[in-house]
Amino acid sequence: MIITSEVLKLLKDTPNSAYESVKTEFLYHSNKLEGSTFTKENLEKYLQENIIEGSHKINDVYETINSTKLFDFVVDTLGEPLSKRIMLEFHRMLKDKTLDYERGFSGCWKKIPNMIPGVDLKLAQPWEVESKIDELLKQWEDSNKTIEDIIKFHAKFENIHPYQDGNGRIGRFIMLKQCIENNVDLILIDDHYSKEYKQALYMAQSQNDYTKLTEIFRQSQELLDEKFKFLKETIDYINENDMGMEHHSMC
Repeated sequence: MIITSEVLKLLKDTPNSAYESVKTEFLYHSNKLEGSTFTKENLEKYLQENIIEGSHKINDVYETINSTKLFDFVVDTLGEPLSKRIMLEFHRMLKDKTLDYERGFSGCWKKIPNMIPGVDLKLAQPWEVESKIDELLKQWEDSNKTIEDIIKFHAKFENIHPYQDGNGRIGRFIMLKQCIENNVDLILIDDHYSKEYKQALYMAQSQNDYTKLTEIFRQSQELLDEKFKFLKETIDYINENDMGMEHHSMC
C-alpha cells in the first residue's frame, strides 16, 4: 500500500483517523522482531490510554515508549534528506533513558566491535562506520529510489551495523521513511516472517543475493495490503480531493 508523505501527515493531524493503526502495526512487528514482550493489545493500551500493562523489562518499556515518539518524528521530518545527522537523531530518540543511554551508546556510532548472535557475518569495525555510512548515503543519493534500491540499502546498512545496539529497529524506520518518500508500497515486516527475514538478510549480506529478501518484502507488502483494506478507501478519497496538499487550512 502506497501512503504519501502528505497523506500520512494529514492522518497524523486528524483525530480518530487510521494513523494509529499504521503506527501500531509498524511498531508492534518491528519491536517484536527484536524480542519485545509487548503484545499488540499492550501497545494499543499505551497509545490510547498512556497505560503500560503486562510485565516487561524496563529497557523494553523505554524503547517501546521511545519508538512511539520516534515514529511521529519520522513522519514529521518526511522530506528531509537522509543524512548521518538524522540517523543519529533516530538512534538517540530510540535509546533515550535506556541502559545504552546511561552507558554512552545513545545517538552515536558504535564504540566497541559488535556482532549478531548466531551469525558468522563480518560487520564493520567502529573505525570503519563513518566512511561506510558516507559511502552508503552517496549510493542512495545516486540511486533511482526503487524498491530494489531500498532493499539493497537495508541489507548494507544492517551489515555495517553502525550502532552498538538498535540497528534492526533503526534500519526499519529508515526503510519506512524511504518507502513513503518515494511512493513505494510500505514494507512493514510482519513478525510472521521473522525467521525467513533474518535468513534472507544473511543471504543478501553474505552472498550478495537479494532474491529471498525481495520475496519476503513482497510478501510483507501483500499481507499489509490485506490488513489495511479498510484504509484504501480513505487514501483514495484524500487523493481524489487533494486534501493532503494544504491540510492545515481545510476548515
